[in-house]
Amino acid sequence: MDNFLLGLASFVLVLVPLVIIHELGHFIGAKLVGITVLEFGIGFPPRAKKLFTRGDTIYTLNWLPIGGFVRPYGEDFVRQKSPDELSEDRREIEERGIQNPKSVFQASPWERLLFLIGGPGINFVAALLLFIFVALVGQPFARADVTVYDVEPASAAAEAGLQPGDIITAINGQQVESANTFNRLVASHADQPVTLQIRRDAATFETTLTVTDRSAQVVERVYIDSVERNMPAYDAGFLPEDLIVAVDGLEIISIEQLQEYTQAHSGEEIVITVLRGSERLDLPVTPRADSNGVVRIGIGIAGVEPSAIGVTAVNRNAHTYTRALPLGEAISTGVDQFIDLHRLMAEFVRDLVRGDVALENARPVSPIGIGQLGAPIFEQSLDDGEMYPIVLFAAMISVALGITNLLPIPGLDGGRILFVVIEIIRGKPMKPEREGLIHLIGVMLLLGLIFLTVLNDIFNPINIDSLK
Repeated sequence: MDNFLLGLASFVLVLVPLVIIHELGHFIGAKLVGITVLEFGIGFPPRAKKLFTRGDTIYTLNWLPIGGFVRPYGEDFVRQKSPDELSEDRREIEERGIQNPKSVFQASPWERLLFLIGGPGINFVAALLLFIFVALVGQPFARADVTVYDVEPASAAAEAGLQPGDIITAINGQQVESANTFNRLVASHADQPVTLQIRRDAATFETTLTVTDRSAQVVERVYIDSVERNMPAYDAGFLPEDLIVAVDGLEIISIEQLQEYTQAHSGEEIVITVLRGSERLDLPVTPRADSNGVVRIGIGIAGVEPSAIGVTAVNRNAHTYTRALPLGEAISTGVDQFIDLHRLMAEFVRDLVRGDVALENARPVSPIGIGQLGAPIFEQSLDDGEMYPIVLFAAMISVALGITNLLPIPGLDGGRILFVVIEIIRGKPMKPEREGLIHLIGVMLLLGLIFLTVLNDIFNPINIDSLK
């Protein structure tokens, strides 16, 4: 399918419903504090059809299918209505027989806070529910052969006869699908015997050994899982499955340490020591900036830790499969993924401030850009016949929408929340005309930014591969 059509479809399936959900949050907040909502619209005017009336609110379908809106009594988007506009609202209220109407600016500051927070808040709730939904109906899990890379001399694993190349399939009868899971299970049995199920060539056998407490000796080794062509590491002879143990004679004990050392030596030759099977090799290489401006040598890496029994296990023949979880586990998994997404966003901001992320990868995107991001994800959903790619994308966009709207920028919910907080601190509101002008300027600037990002996304389309 054409990328334009895929992008349009992902926009309609993802962003439009999320904007409607955002407005629904404001609607719910208004109802909770008694603010009269005259209209809840799907799409933007001009009005196509009045759907129905319930309570004080009419529900409408509008011609511009780009989200939705809430029309509360006394407010026009970000400003208090003028006397003439308020008289039109009052005339509508009288014609519809609405009793005891309450405008936005008749509400207390705390009531307005709930009204304003309702929009971003429901975006976070929607994201959490989407994560849980995906876990319920089926989401991807990684499965790999947990393979012994090397065995430490005089360790419990060495005494049990484990060898490089052995595949660990289970521990105490529990299947293991990744090296991290294996290491975690081993660490949870400190000073206890464990039984490992091992596959060696065509034979399968079990061995029992005792786990020692090595919590104070944890060292993270760096495992190379890919090498990029046309990058320094490729020319220097690095290979997938090499294990990095030192740089310029300095022992490497974490991914972050390796990255920081590499970035601090741009254009300088460094010597990286790797384990390759039973060999220990010193490979000279010169880090340089890639196309995104990030100083690298061109390897894909993963952190691995020697386990408490003295083996370094790595993932080989990794692949993904889809599995649906029971309700309790789905809720737990959804909550964990929701929290992890916020953690990753915080780390991204930290890396951006530190200069570890190229500005190109932090560019603001317009609705067109969101469509460009969503197109390959939607295509993956169609090709695989799975819901999780596009639904997880929607969850991430929902969180981004919530965070963006909470930014303290005039014209956004966060800007309006800021003025309410100032009102609470001062004990009196700012003059409506002045606040309205500030928000109007903010809206104009935001529209200008959106216009520029639309042009940028048209003439400089987002390259998904460059963001990986």
